[in-house]
Amino acid sequence: MILLANVQDLPLAARFRELSLLVGLLGALAAGLASAADAANARSPLGINIAALNYWSTEWTLIDVMKRSGKWLTQCDPQNSPHCTAQEWDTREQDRLDLDENGWVRSLPAAADPTVRYRIVATLMLQGDGGAHPVGPYTVLYEGEGALEYQFDATKNSELSRPGRDVVEVKPGARGILLKITATDPHKTGNYLRNIRVVPPGGICNDDPFDYAEDATVCRERGGDYTPLVEIVESQRFHPLFLRDLRPYRVIRFMEFLGANTSPLVEWADRPRLEHARWSGDRGAPVELALDLAARLNADPWINLPARASDDYVRQFARLAKERLHPTQSIYVEYGNEIWNDAFGAGGWVQQQAIQRWPDRPGGPSPFTRRVNGYGKRSAEVCALWKQEWGDGHQRVRCVLAGMATNAWIGEQALQCPLWAAENGGHPCVEGMSALAIAPYFGHHLGTAKHAAAVGAWTGQWDGGFETLFRELARGDVLHDPNNLALPAVYRHIDRHKVLADRYGLALVAYEGGQHLAGVGAVQDDARLEKLFTDANRDPQMDALYTDYLNGWRQRGGQLFVHFNSVGRYGKFGSWGAKEYQTQTGAPKHEALLRFIAANPCWWDGCAAP
Repeated sequence: MILLANVQDLPLAARFRELSLLVGLLGALAAGLASAADAANARSPLGINIAALNYWSTEWTLIDVMKRSGKWLTQCDPQNSPHCTAQEWDTREQDRLDLDENGWVRSLPAAADPTVRYRIVATLMLQGDGGAHPVGPYTVLYEGEGALEYQFDATKNSELSRPGRDVVEVKPGARGILLKITATDPHKTGNYLRNIRVVPPGGICNDDPFDYAEDATVCRERGGDYTPLVEIVESQRFHPLFLRDLRPYRVIRFMEFLGANTSPLVEWADRPRLEHARWSGDRGAPVELALDLAARLNADPWINLPARASDDYVRQFARLAKERLHPTQSIYVEYGNEIWNDAFGAGGWVQQQAIQRWPDRPGGPSPFTRRVNGYGKRSAEVCALWKQEWGDGHQRVRCVLAGMATNAWIGEQALQCPLWAAENGGHPCVEGMSALAIAPYFGHHLGTAKHAAAVGAWTGQWDGGFETLFRELARGDVLHDPNNLALPAVYRHIDRHKVLADRYGLALVAYEGGQHLAGVGAVQDDARLEKLFTDANRDPQMDALYTDYLNGWRQRGGQLFVHFNSVGRYGKFGSWGAKEYQTQTGAPKHEALLRFIAANPCWWDGCAAP
């Protein structure tokens, strides 16, 4: 950063950037001091996974909803293009967009341009969330010259708008906002539309970043001062309700947030940046954003490194984390996510690398065995790189190796990694690890094709099948499936992994967990099961079952438990959120988690925050 004394020697734009950076750093320092003193999660035994940034999420992660908007849509209309015979929602000409280095549209095609069909660029916000977003006046801030239009549930208030600042009325509905750029840089001076921010109504009271107020009346009733969100969008990225809900958790896991399952990232220079137009997409959000959230909450971040990440990427991430976190914070470091799981492409990639390293030979290990060894090898390498970068603070780096809850062999093979150990002086991959992690979900078997007919028949019972479903979840004695994942069976899997963790001197933690009521494969389309499963997640009996489940985890020697997920809409693909939408109250799973935190201060040695 350039010293403040030299700022006056810079061009105006550069002065603004440097001063903005300084203000941001001072704000981060103040926020850090405030959060470091916040003991809301100091003895919490639970963590939480948070969702990826996208336009359909019901989690209000950010104040600026433009940052989680959909990709640019290239659209055409016969009224403004002779090469467009009909209106097209997306001409799929994204590779022809003229974008600046941050992803803002610098120009649109001329009306007579025969090489492309599109003439308009658009993006979606808040669609697909079931209408679970604020309604009322949104403020759209922007730089540059051009024309913005708003459709679906959004209408521009021309009387209240002025250049650089539109007021957009968003009515109740599920269609959200379609923001369209119909003209940009009309005078060809390079002053194109950019830095677009879309800020919902609402604010905070008394400058408290956690104290959300729908309007000024709320703060006045509390005897406090009101600050609209639009006035703090530059200094406080995270929505106050989002911050408030995360405050009780000691760990925030960023697997989905950082795109662990989809990220193609190899080099550090290619990562998403804070200055980019949006933070959604397969590369995930900027790592700075994740670290800053953890610092704001004084929670330990749990990060998942992209499977293809280079050594330089790993080192740079480690350095940045050490710089941005408080000296009292630790960090959980995991390579990839569920590398054993064929549902994610990273596992196949790791297997290919392992096969190249350990080629086929008669009687040799299977490709999957080589995959698991490759996972252990890279996990150990990533762990060593992080600890090297953290130097004297290496004890704050908690390296995690993740197993499969229903197959203890996977965890043991990755920890021992005999194929790599044979090349590495006999050193197993467990060296340097702090924890063995599993995902002890319960209820998965109810959504399989094997049981679809029987479970579907429960919905014809007097109570819609609730009594039978919760009995099966609690006891596993209705379907008589020896491979069930009712609580007793889940406890047995936990016990096996506790023995394994103890053998290697590791903590047993849960990287994910909770209920797993969702149709598998074609069963996803069974409307009876979808209704039964979603309704069960809303039923008070789920609260009681969660309490038994978490107590069972503690009784069996489990330590940190990271629930999946924080906030998410329920449907045929699962009911993962502790809450369905950010403003929900009385959600059974959410209530059970909070009550468990209050009743169970962390019980393992060294768990209390200093």
